[in-house]
Amino acid sequence: MTDDPHSAPGAWRTSPVSRDPIGQRLKTISVLTRQVSRKIGESLGVNVTDMAALEQLLSHGPMTPGQLAEHLKVTTAAATQIVDRLERAGHVTRERQAGDRRKICVVPLEASIDRAFVQLAPMLDGLDGVIAGLSPAERQVIERFLDQVADVYHAVANLPPSAPGPH
Repeated sequence: MTDDPHSAPGAWRTSPVSRDPIGQRLKTISVLTRQVSRKIGESLGVNVTDMAALEQLLSHGPMTPGQLAEHLKVTTAAATQIVDRLERAGHVTRERQAGDRRKICVVPLEASIDRAFVQLAPMLDGLDGVIAGLSPAERQVIERFLDQVADVYHAVANLPPSAPGPH
């Protein structure tokens, strides 16, 4: 058992991963990632669901509401409501595709992207510094470990394994 008074009850507390220093660090990174996302969402004036949609658009580029629904694992009706909220908040626009004027793409607005990256810049700069300080041997071990961790997450989320990064 852990003596962390902030831990929720659950079987994960007795897992060797939760007691291992690496497992504890992974848990901390997971919690901090959600907190950073929440902070950015608050600064943009959007809720957690809408922030997840923005993250998808920033990662994958413009997509149809149906594609966004697929990525978010929500119905197309729910995705339409999300897009409506993001559009009202000034974060996205709907644009007709040139090749098929019937198709609408959801496109993040540049000003919104800039606001999000202003929030992320200090973290990204800090991570760049940490990564730059790694030796080639350290990089190889860390890359392999992170690929394996990502594969575990993909398996739990019923997603195909990630392609290994360049080595």
